[in-house]
Amino acid sequence: MAIEGPNGAGKTTLSWALSQKRGVPWCLGTDEAWAADNLKVRMIRDAEWFASAMFFLSGCFEQNRLLRQRADTSIIMDRSLWSTLAVHAAADATRLPILLDMLRPIAAEVHIPHLTIVLEASFATCQSRIANKTGTARALDQLTATTNFHSRESDFYHWLAEQSSTIAFLDVDRAGAGEVAEMASRLVESKLPGA
Repeated sequence: MAIEGPNGAGKTTLSWALSQKRGVPWCLGTDEAWAADNLKVRMIRDAEWFASAMFFLSGCFEQNRLLRQRADTSIIMDRSLWSTLAVHAAADATRLPILLDMLRPIAAEVHIPHLTIVLEASFATCQSRIANKTGTARALDQLTATTNFHSRESDFYHWLAEQSSTIAFLDVDRAGAGEVAEMASRLVESKLPGA
């Protein structure tokens, strides 16, 4: 299962907490080699949009290949391929159809999470949480720190939910980390009993 949502919503915090609470492994949605700070900075801040999208999608595909080799029946992912599509849909609506057209020929090879929990939090809440971050994480999150981007990213996830029954939303705007983990655990149990 994957945890998605805007920067500052609490994806990493929830991913770790849910992993501990449910006793299942945690991983990034992309292979760790793709998550090195120097690569993330270059591909998020400096690269052409299509190079950035291809880079992060390839990292997701590689991570999924590795996950399929494991015996674990449940794994919590901090982000997935949906993040890349969400970011590009929010940055420029014309990008999403291009990326979807590119993915269609390999659709049978693209593995999506059995459940994706999208965290919903207001722009103000996300910004207050980003302000607590430091270094590269904070600098990269601030690149898309506008109300319009936040709104369009949310629109993407709601559009995605219309396409797939594997998307669930969790309002985390006013809840603390422990309460969010409990709500998410109940949501997982209702959507994926025994996971």
